[in-house]
Amino acid sequence: MTKNLDVCIYSPSEKIWGGGQIYIENLCRYMNDSGLTSVIATSEPDSFSCPTIRMDSVASKTKRLSSSLHLAKTLKSSGIKVIVLNDLSSLWLAAVFRLQGFKVVSLLHLYLQKKNTAGLGHSDAEYHFLRLSSRFCDKIFSVNKENVQAFPVEVEFVGNFISPWFFGVSKAAKKYDLGIISRLSSEKNILLFIDLISRLNAQNTETIKALILGRGEEKNNIIKAIEQAGLQDIIELQGWSDRKELPSIYDSIKCFAITSYHEGFATTLLEAHARGVPAITTKSAGFCAEFIESFGGATGISFVPEDVKSVNFQQRVLSLIKRSDDYYESCIDKAHFFNEEKVLGKITQQIEQLLDKETK
Repeated sequence: MTKNLDVCIYSPSEKIWGGGQIYIENLCRYMNDSGLTSVIATSEPDSFSCPTIRMDSVASKTKRLSSSLHLAKTLKSSGIKVIVLNDLSSLWLAAVFRLQGFKVVSLLHLYLQKKNTAGLGHSDAEYHFLRLSSRFCDKIFSVNKENVQAFPVEVEFVGNFISPWFFGVSKAAKKYDLGIISRLSSEKNILLFIDLISRLNAQNTETIKALILGRGEEKNNIIKAIEQAGLQDIIELQGWSDRKELPSIYDSIKCFAITSYHEGFATTLLEAHARGVPAITTKSAGFCAEFIESFGGATGISFVPEDVKSVNFQQRVLSLIKRSDDYYESCIDKAHFFNEEKVLGKITQQIEQLLDKETK
């Protein structure tokens, strides 16, 4: 392993590749390009295209705790001084690494909340322990704005980002009226999307075509729901695509959808906007709802699941689809605001300041 490293990003996730993993991979790359030698500690190093340190599986809290002291020793031997704990699933280790002499930074994607009616969130004990753990952090950044009020210490909202290569002029014909690109997991509530497509087609004289792109444990349930609704010829289900192919996929969609119970600030929403595609999103999807409705001019519609049954809401969605081209420039302008320099640059600069304090 390379000696004289500066920063390690601790990633406990396994068998998941989504916005959070894309975020830290690009953060690692950005810091290295800026002169901060950085790596990601992960049990799945082949998943990342940036420098990594292989660690044992930490899928359970017990494994995370039992391996943390050994990892701390390994990181110390490489000269690492700052550890970035990725998301709430690793925040509770802040005290362990702080007591081992590291500067501790937390990067939060999802927002801290007590367990909700959908079964997502944390128990009372976990909730309060995570709030306590935040006191051992030297700095906390949040992709989601709601975390600013959730903790007893200062949390800085930095948001998500979109890389320059994702932008480009599209002249492709639109194949789908609505599209969703997501892990096929229960928290994404894709069954709500299928219900919406069914109701829109009942309201509209022209067929509303839809795309679901992704992979995950809910695939069979999604196929079953599509078949039960008789939407096999209306909803196309595709497997996951390489990221370099995603711009052209967004270009084939008139309007993007997020139906999640729980989000931070979805990478897919920024990607859709970077290609000029407006969106609808559940109000529970973190900063996504504020982003499309209140951040600058409106570039979409936020809703609660019950709205899907409303004819008025259905008509608003149909109007958004019909007028999707009108939002093209506004969506792209809004996506440009959350660029790498403003987001990853801010995080990198403040980690550099922590390192400067360490050396003084």
